[in-house]
Amino acid sequence: MPIALKKGNVRLAIERAGEKYRACRFDRNGTVVSARFRGTEFLSDERPFLLRDRSRFGRGLHNEFGIKTCVGWDDCEVGDWFPKIGVGWLRKKPAPYRFHEDYEIEEIDFRVTSETDDRAVFECSSGVRNGWGYEYKKEVSIEGDGFTLRYTLENSGTKAIATEEYVHNFLRIGGARLGPGYRLTLPWCPDRSRFEKLVDPQGVLNIFGDELSFAGKARKVYFIGGLSGGIGAAEGLAARWTLSQDRLGLSLTETGSFLPSALNLWGHGSVISPEIFYSFSLEPGNVLSWERKYSFATTR
Repeated sequence: MPIALKKGNVRLAIERAGEKYRACRFDRNGTVVSARFRGTEFLSDERPFLLRDRSRFGRGLHNEFGIKTCVGWDDCEVGDWFPKIGVGWLRKKPAPYRFHEDYEIEEIDFRVTSETDDRAVFECSSGVRNGWGYEYKKEVSIEGDGFTLRYTLENSGTKAIATEEYVHNFLRIGGARLGPGYRLTLPWCPDRSRFEKLVDPQGVLNIFGDELSFAGKARKVYFIGGLSGGIGAAEGLAARWTLSQDRLGLSLTETGSFLPSALNLWGHGSVISPEIFYSFSLEPGNVLSWERKYSFATTR
């Protein structure tokens, strides 16, 4: 069963490693799969209801390491093993790494090291192979009208770990389908001319100033790669977004403790996913920590 945390207005459910999700893309090390504020659910699934397979696809706050920079891939031969942080060791195929493909997995050691009413700590150890190795801890704690994810990664190998981490936030406030009434607010004003990619087959995405909204119901997949393209700290770049649902009068804000390397947006009629990327390099023997805070609020 998922671990249940509760305090004040906040209720969380956290999936243990391998409990439902067993594929080779997303981090298994303590996944928040339900987040309720005053009884309203804010999280959803990657796929619509009839296409869901929770053993294969994302759910809730499913983070991932190395979607762009896959650790160890270039240093191993076809048939050898490379580390996917928070998943296990994956066997290399004779093709470029693709995050959506299936790879043979060698399991690693996952454990819950602490559990109270409002806090849980999850850890995993990879061991060391071909110079690669890590110790990874994720702490989830309810704080006020929100909660915090605290990450600690130690490089236990002999090679530097250079990659990125992001959370594929699968959001749907109160079950309301994506469309008018949802607003995504950023600390900066996105520049359309600098987007890496824009997919909007229905033409429903509106961007005005620092806000993205919907001109109609989103029935097809939409995507913006590089919402932060060309933006620096002087222009307001920060690891933060706020998603509001006007009809319900509720919002959720994510704030990271780092300067983001990118922010993407993905979704469809059943879910919206703003994704803040954190790129880093970690030398052998060193430890890196960062946080993502999620804050609920009423907007009326």
